[in-house]
Amino acid sequence: MELLFLLWILPVILGDTRVTCIYSEECMLPCTSTHLDIIHWYKDKKAVHSFYLNQDQLGHQHEDYKGRTSLLSESEIKNGNVSLLIRNIRLQDEGRYRCYAADENDEKHMAVSVSVEESLVFLPKSSRLFPAPAKSVDITLKDDTVICTSSGVYPEPEVLWSSDPPAMEPPNTVSRTEDDLFTVTSQLKVDVISDTYTYNCSITTKNTCYTASLKQQAASELSENEFTFECPVTKDFNYSLTLSFSTTILKYDSKTSMKEISEQWRDKVIFHPENGTIKLSHLNQEQLGTYTCESTTAQNRYITQTKLPSRGLGMEASILIGVSIIVTICLIVAIVFVVKNRQNLLKRFSSARNSPETSDSSHEIEKLNAFSDR
Repeated sequence: MELLFLLWILPVILGDTRVTCIYSEECMLPCTSTHLDIIHWYKDKKAVHSFYLNQDQLGHQHEDYKGRTSLLSESEIKNGNVSLLIRNIRLQDEGRYRCYAADENDEKHMAVSVSVEESLVFLPKSSRLFPAPAKSVDITLKDDTVICTSSGVYPEPEVLWSSDPPAMEPPNTVSRTEDDLFTVTSQLKVDVISDTYTYNCSITTKNTCYTASLKQQAASELSENEFTFECPVTKDFNYSLTLSFSTTILKYDSKTSMKEISEQWRDKVIFHPENGTIKLSHLNQEQLGTYTCESTTAQNRYITQTKLPSRGLGMEASILIGVSIIVTICLIVAIVFVVKNRQNLLKRFSSARNSPETSDSSHEIEKLNAFSDR
């Protein structure tokens, strides 16, 4: 009898989807179905989350999960994604969860086995420090150096670089705080800053890895003042995205499918969340320059800078401006020449009137005129 029971349950356990959650953070338990009228999540006999009649039904939810669970957005559910999000993961959340989805025609069962990896936490009975994986990595380019930093990590992390164009992997500076946590800084020297580049910095501790990427790319020009480029995103993980140009233009959260575009950019920006493509159009001269897109997941941070070429004036406008400048210069030279000649003529005339010879000649002319009158 026991053998038959083991033979029955073994395929179920082996077929479980396995998820590792981080203590105190949020965790997604995946489940998909085409039967969406009723959705139930259970752990053992505990009701974790229920959804039917097109809304959450939490009247029978177990106390352990109150205020900590949610399904995805309505559009995601309609697309068959009935995954469960659990916030503030606890050690007691470990175990086997069941996803049940049904309609009047059929139903689906799916099992998810959850394990919890302790982040930085002291257990009362052991006073032992558990691993604290990197939760964020900063990456910046300053002059000819790419700087990668992370803090609050345990045990001492390993730093790995990859870059295009290639660069020599640098030594790392590691310091330890009073709480026995590590802060690591790695500085990658770059020989030549090219128009396009990619620098990846990975902070690894135990079995976890967080990667930060800094990339510069050129946009594809579709037509005059119309461009398209891509921000790195992935359909396999929830991500948040921000696009900025001096100020924030676009915000997007794939978990909730919420998209915000600032009012002055709404007729200029089109964003495709499935592949991260951004199209900009109807741009003026002041809106050409470098755009920064930042996309983050639980284990990755991508910072992508895209340059849109600034446009000069058209050939005809340049010729007209050039001719206008030349004509203006010629007019100024002519005016200066005329003014100077007039001043010289006035000086000569004034000198001639005041000279003695001119006075004697005038006196003789008067005498002759008087004689002729007789």
